[in-house]
Amino acid sequence: MRQPAMPIPSPFQSSIAKPGQGKVVLSLLPPNNPTLTTLTYKYPLKLVPRTGGFVPSPDSSTLSETCPSNPVHLYLLTYGGGLLPGDHIEVSITLEPRTRMVVTTPQGSTKIFKTTPNNSGTAPNVIKGHRDQMPANDHLSDMSQQSLDVNIGRQAALCYLPDPSVPFQHSRYAQVQTFTVDATAKGTERSSLCVLDWVTQGRTSRGEDWNFQFWRGRNEVWAEDDKGKRRLLLRDSVILDDESGDLEDTMSDEEEIENENTSYSTTHTGLENPVDLPPQAPAGLTPLNIIAERTRPHGVVGTLILSGPVFEALGSFMLNQFQSQPRIGSRNWSDHAPSVPEPSLSYKGDVTWTAARVRAGFVLVKFGAKDFETAKHWLGGLIREEGSVTREFGEEALCCL
Repeated sequence: MRQPAMPIPSPFQSSIAKPGQGKVVLSLLPPNNPTLTTLTYKYPLKLVPRTGGFVPSPDSSTLSETCPSNPVHLYLLTYGGGLLPGDHIEVSITLEPRTRMVVTTPQGSTKIFKTTPNNSGTAPNVIKGHRDQMPANDHLSDMSQQSLDVNIGRQAALCYLPDPSVPFQHSRYAQVQTFTVDATAKGTERSSLCVLDWVTQGRTSRGEDWNFQFWRGRNEVWAEDDKGKRRLLLRDSVILDDESGDLEDTMSDEEEIENENTSYSTTHTGLENPVDLPPQAPAGLTPLNIIAERTRPHGVVGTLILSGPVFEALGSFMLNQFQSQPRIGSRNWSDHAPSVPEPSLSYKGDVTWTAARVRAGFVLVKFGAKDFETAKHWLGGLIREEGSVTREFGEEALCCL
C-alpha cells in the first residue's frame, strides 16, 4: 500500500495558551470597525465577546472630533463561577488606538473557594501582610491567584466594572491588575480608564463575616512611551490578612524559616514577651476576627479609579458629590438659618466613602457599605445620575451595578 510522502498538516492550529491564560487584542479596522483580532483562552478561563447595538453619538462623546468607535463588550468568566485552590487566571488585553471596551463578570460574583488544610492536618500558614512579595512556598501552592494586564492605546478607553469577589471561609486569594497607558498622548488624546475593585465579607447566608484567611488586591497604572520607558502613575493596594491564628506560632515560624536557610526576610514583631501579646478570647469563646474588627461595620469595601478625558466628567461629579456632604460644625442651627436641602444619593444609606484627585489627574474613590446591595445601589445610582458612562458605553456597561 502506497504511503504518503509526508503527513497532511491539520488546518486547525493547536492552542498555545496555558491553563487559565487568555489574550485579547482589540483593533480598529477600516473604515471604523472594532474587531477582536486576537482572542484566546483556556480552561478554567472563558472569554465571551459581544458587540452591542449601542452607538455613541458624536455630539455626546467627549472625543467627538475623533469619532470614537463602538464599544466591544467582553465577559470574563470562570467555570463554576469562581476560583478553586491553585487556580491562576492570567488575562492580557490590548486596546489599540481609538478603541473602546467594556469588561464585566456576568456571574453575579467571583467566588473564591476555600483552601483545604495541608496534609499535616493543621491549618495552612497565613501569608504575612507586611511582605512585599508573595513567596512561592509549598503551602501557598493552593492559593487562588488572578492577574490582569491591560495596555490602553491613544484615545482608547476601558470601562472595567466587574462583580465583587466573594471569598469563602478559609480561602486565600491574591490579584494584581496592571494598566498601561500611552505616555506620549496629551489632552483629549490620552488613554482613559474606569476600574472598580471591591470585595465582600463572604456568604452572609452561611454566617460568614470576613472569615477568610487572606485577600490581597493591587492596582497599578503605568505610563509607557514609544521607546518602552515606563513610569508609575498610581499604585493602590488592599491587604486583608487574618493574623489571629498566627500569633501563637510567630516565634516558631521564624525559627523554622531560619533553620531552612530560606531567603525570605522576616520582620521583628515585638511579641516575644507574653506581656506584649494582644488580649486573647477567653476559653470557650470565638477567637477574635481581626479582619472583621478592622472593617467594622462594613460588609463590603471597594475602590474606584477614574482617569482620562472620557471619565473626566464622572470624576468631577464624584468629587463634587463628596465635597457637598455635610461636615461636622458646618450647619447653622439658628432659627433664621435657611432650610437644609434634601440629601442626595451620595450620602443616603449606610455608606462611608471618600474621593480625592491624586497624582497625574486620577480620581480615587474609596468606599465601604454595610452590604453588597447597599454598595451596588449607591455606586450604580451615582454613575447613572451623572450619565456619561451610559452615554459613552451603553446601559449594559452597568450590568453589574
